[in-house]
Amino acid sequence: MKKTLSKKRYLIVCIVSIFLGACSKSDSTPTEDDTPDVNSTETINITGTIQYERVPFSTSTYGLDYDNIITLPVRGAVVEALDGAGDVVATSTTSDEGTYSVTVPQDSAVQISVKAQTLSDATAKWDIEIRDNTNDGGLYLLQGSLSSSDTSADSIRNLTATTGWDGSSYSGTRASAPFAILDTAYDVVMKIVAVDSNVNMDDVDIFWSKDNSTASGELSDGEIGTSFYSGDQLYILGKEDVDTDEFDDHVIIHELGHYFEDNLSRSDSIGGAHSLDNILDMRVALGEGFGNAFSGMVSDDPIYSDTSGAQQGLGFILDVDDNSNTNPGWYSEGSVQAILYDIYDADEDEGDTVALGFAGIYQAMTSSDYINQTSMTSIFSLIDEVKTLNPTSETAIDTLVEGQTFDTNYGIDPITDKFGTDETHNAEVESNLDVYKSISADALPVKLCSHADSQEYNGLGTRQFLRLDITTAGSYIITADFVATGNDILEANSDPDFVLYLNGEVAGGINGGTSGNGGSLEVGSETSTVSLEEDEYILEVYDYSNVDDDESEVNGTACFNVTVTNS
Repeated sequence: MKKTLSKKRYLIVCIVSIFLGACSKSDSTPTEDDTPDVNSTETINITGTIQYERVPFSTSTYGLDYDNIITLPVRGAVVEALDGAGDVVATSTTSDEGTYSVTVPQDSAVQISVKAQTLSDATAKWDIEIRDNTNDGGLYLLQGSLSSSDTSADSIRNLTATTGWDGSSYSGTRASAPFAILDTAYDVVMKIVAVDSNVNMDDVDIFWSKDNSTASGELSDGEIGTSFYSGDQLYILGKEDVDTDEFDDHVIIHELGHYFEDNLSRSDSIGGAHSLDNILDMRVALGEGFGNAFSGMVSDDPIYSDTSGAQQGLGFILDVDDNSNTNPGWYSEGSVQAILYDIYDADEDEGDTVALGFAGIYQAMTSSDYINQTSMTSIFSLIDEVKTLNPTSETAIDTLVEGQTFDTNYGIDPITDKFGTDETHNAEVESNLDVYKSISADALPVKLCSHADSQEYNGLGTRQFLRLDITTAGSYIITADFVATGNDILEANSDPDFVLYLNGEVAGGINGGTSGNGGSLEVGSETSTVSLEEDEYILEVYDYSNVDDDESEVNGTACFNVTVTNS
């Protein structure tokens, strides 16, 4: 966990206040009147309410509705009373109503400072901070003025973070933005704590700036490309008239869903471009589908909305509870989100009699068996664990899953295990099945084909999976050789690669056209020698041209004979 601030504040913070609207150093010099009487034993209480303005989503225009701005409490935020030197003299945390109370020395000048931070070191632990990636990572603050407490009476000091909207543009400090993001993050925390009062969450920094745009480049310049999660950090869009996400709570919750998977559960997703219609790598379909469903679970609102454009007046919505998906199946984020949300909610749609609540999803995703599974994360492995933990709901879950079937090519069969055994829907590409093929260390070849029929990099079938059961520890040679079968890719353009996983962690491999682990680089062939323990591994095999995300290079179908031999 991050430590709380010492008596000295950060050297650089970003102050978002109705009094001060610029970033400044915290080196103010106290005057004689500002210095508290250190010998005084008299104290007074300062209380108040901390609020922020939120711009709601318009269901008619699909943009932000600035005509109906609402004021909400800042919940769970760290409050500090600072003296004239910037030293902390008292701390508090806002309640769910946004109220706080601090006790400070009488006859002193203090300033109320609210951090864009929610923190708990109690049984449930978390630390979430909203920072400015374009200002040295400074923590956002909302601050009142330095004011004297030179009477014996208690006082009330309220603060409100405003939007800075003047009716047509952001002409003022966008003070409410970081606190809107913090409030959404607090919703996520409370959803988790409600089902796990002993949860210990990794610290997470959420970076937002009014300069965070859809341009890709330097994060410190705000060129973040899109709102995203990576390694206990979120980056959130904020560029006016381009794309702002501070009030798009479903977007923020979606990204915190990736944080949840990464820290409390497990995610094997390789990321990349995705949409509801895409036929995706099963790991990506689970991650993105869960993120969308999670946004509905936390907000108890299945309508996912995202705004953008001039005056933030454009946007779109999607219903995560909608079971009529294009290209439905085990490779569809649309199917995944609908299945998971139906397991969560209590509404009985057609074919949906499951109502396990968030606890049913949470317990499966945080179970030791799920986190340490041999298989890769997918809708197969998650539903298998949900069924295992809820045996009385198995039949109802099977019916729910089958509801995502369109025809013999597109859909999903009742899930029997984590590996998708007996799945029959191949999205019109025969080589997409079996979901996992089996291979033994007996030098006998197993043929598989990498293709880009769905899309490059993370489409279904670009990467093929093999189950490798090692019964004797030792050194093994893994080889993938091109097979000339009239495919789209010629041997001269083929570059087979593979990665070996043990319980989701990379155990060895060669990828990206580079050699390693004793391997060699050859056109149409790849070989690697690896030391393996007695265990079951997953071998991922692909042609590099199908995963390099370079549209200028030739890609297509490339088939290989894969062998594993004890050396």
